[in-house]
Amino acid sequence: MEIGEAVRRMGLARNHRDRHWKTAVQVTDRTIRNAEPEWLEELLEALLQVGDPTYPMCYGFPVALQRLATTPGDVERIRSVRRIAAEGKTWGDVRYELAGVASWLAAAQPLDHLLAFLGTADAADELAACLLQETALRHDANGASGFARRLRAAGHPLAELPLRRTPAERRHGLPHYPGLPQPEWHAPGERTPAPGPAGIDLTATELGWPAADRALSAHRAWVSGGGECTEARLYSLDRPLAPADFGASLLRLLTADSTGGGLDEVSRATTADVLHKLFQGATGGSAYGPGLGGAYGRLASWESLAALAGADGGGTSAVERAADRCAWLFYTSGWHLQVHPSMDVGIAVLRPDGRTVAVLAATDSD
Repeated sequence: MEIGEAVRRMGLARNHRDRHWKTAVQVTDRTIRNAEPEWLEELLEALLQVGDPTYPMCYGFPVALQRLATTPGDVERIRSVRRIAAEGKTWGDVRYELAGVASWLAAAQPLDHLLAFLGTADAADELAACLLQETALRHDANGASGFARRLRAAGHPLAELPLRRTPAERRHGLPHYPGLPQPEWHAPGERTPAPGPAGIDLTATELGWPAADRALSAHRAWVSGGGECTEARLYSLDRPLAPADFGASLLRLLTADSTGGGLDEVSRATTADVLHKLFQGATGGSAYGPGLGGAYGRLASWESLAALAGADGGGTSAVERAADRCAWLFYTSGWHLQVHPSMDVGIAVLRPDGRTVAVLAATDSD
């Protein structure tokens, strides 16, 4: 189909009530989804020239953009996608975010071309900042250290993250194809149960927690208007508890909603387990809350881990060391909606002093 004819057909209907609606949307459903990248780029350029785009145009634009971004090409392909994506956001009511476009590119484009693009990227380029982290989650992005330094000088929040996965992020690999990582969970029996000693004689006093909002960073999109689907609490025990005794019996003493509804399963976890759980919750979002994507999901998972472990500054290495000195639990209870395992989060941590316990919980349903 000629570019001019495709644009004409997409402009035949403004909404589903128009009699030419089917003809207008079939350009996307039949032609765009099977087109070659050169044709797609030409179509996108032509659509950007339309002053008052119709709904079928805005519907087809991100479909064409994603196909173009996920078809391997050279560095000029990446530059074209970046420019078209930015212009598209001011052109019409298109349903994509620049962070999402960055994930499309990182999932499909060759590493050497990604690094070449980042080598000349401007620190004010938000898509490039996200692309740096999306690349680091899939590859070793140290070849873009110059761009990382420019981002750091500009004070960009993503600039301090490592340019490749840390040891605790070894399970974070994002797919080398479009889309978010699929939620993962462990089937019952795969983890080490942590019942804790019976008849535990301790008193837990709830404390104010200025970092509670930071602890919820990974589940920012899960927070409803009333906040009833998430909670973050901090407690002080009247005497130290050994890490080996940290388990269900201690959680039952807490006043948190998520630990007071009848505990179903409590098991031990590692720093890597916890960080991965936080990353999955941040990138994928909840049933209806949008995910943060790989770049900002990575940042949010480290922020949550730092708050839970009581780590103050020092970068991801310092946070990981602090987390390794803690004892961690995963749990579920009657408070969790238990519609799908990926939407039930319960994390408890005993800090190295043996007296400070923090809990983070989130739940949702479709």
